[in-house]
Amino acid sequence: MERFKIQFTDAQFDDLHSRLDSTRLAPCSQDSYAHGISIELLQTLLEEWRRYDWAPKQDDLNRWDQYLCDFDGQQVHFFHIPSERADAPTVLLCHGWPDSFLRYAKLFGEMQDYNLIVPSLPGFAFSTPPPSGYANNAEVSKVWFRLVHDVLGYRHFFVSGGDMGRGVASYMTADHPEAVLGLHLTDVGLVSDLISRPDQELNEEELTYKRDAQRWLRLEGAYINIQSTKPQTLAFSLADSPAGLAAWWGEKYHAWSDWEYFQLQDLLDALTLTWMTNTGATCIRMYHGNSFDLPPLRPSDIKAPVGIAAFPKDVLPAPQSWIEKNYPVIRFDKMDFGGHFTALENPEGFAQSLTAFIGDVLQ
Repeated sequence: MERFKIQFTDAQFDDLHSRLDSTRLAPCSQDSYAHGISIELLQTLLEEWRRYDWAPKQDDLNRWDQYLCDFDGQQVHFFHIPSERADAPTVLLCHGWPDSFLRYAKLFGEMQDYNLIVPSLPGFAFSTPPPSGYANNAEVSKVWFRLVHDVLGYRHFFVSGGDMGRGVASYMTADHPEAVLGLHLTDVGLVSDLISRPDQELNEEELTYKRDAQRWLRLEGAYINIQSTKPQTLAFSLADSPAGLAAWWGEKYHAWSDWEYFQLQDLLDALTLTWMTNTGATCIRMYHGNSFDLPPLRPSDIKAPVGIAAFPKDVLPAPQSWIEKNYPVIRFDKMDFGGHFTALENPEGFAQSLTAFIGDVLQ
């Protein structure tokens, strides 16, 4: 385990600014967001990114303990922020795509009654992909368990996640019921069982979900197919063009967040971290691993208590009744605002839900 600090060079920023200055935009349709990101949002992003100052964010992140650790040829980057409380519960926080550890960074100074562990997924930020080039949620869960249990020495802990982090957290909970005290989720993913079942077998809430999901997959789901089947072709655009990265990610942040409350600064942080680490290409590879190599996992495989923090603008929230019927839910919190990026958008609501859930389990 090796201590780590984030440090990007002036030369890296000079290169970024040069590329932004020489951007050639594509001809655009007049249908705002109908065919992808709007030209207005992309131009705003590029202009703000050119003026953006990363230094304050870097200084803030470097206040907290970070490390690199090698696992069988795979470098894992993580934050480990122990509490001063001797009896503090330990929480592993698992992010998804298109984001990073930044999803939880606003919690670092607010949850000091807990031992926080926040790793970067393979191919994200400063974590390298495994030697095979691709990983899936089940494989990552095994590495994260070794990190928390074997390297850091926590024998019992809570785990929370959303998006791919939800999958990682769920596999870990199913595989290690002796260690995971509770599972806190911000989504349960696409419910294929409801999408594939005949209409007559579904109640009204489930039928609405099925129709919404089918429409969403038809209109919004192309990125899943691209990143699952041909990630390397897309990778060259994400690695070579900051405008390409801003368009690919900006569209998702606009569509998946509670945009009315979203802070553009958070998106600029995410774009800068991804551009500087050249991980726009590698962070999409888990879609391939999850599409072709992922072992099955059923909600019934999870025996630990489950808490849900449901954000109103998240992507296709599953019906509450279905979740409570299929998972061992002991707490279901509905957030006032926020979307797919959960603790990045509404850190106070996320922290309150997680804290209350831990309290329910430990009481």
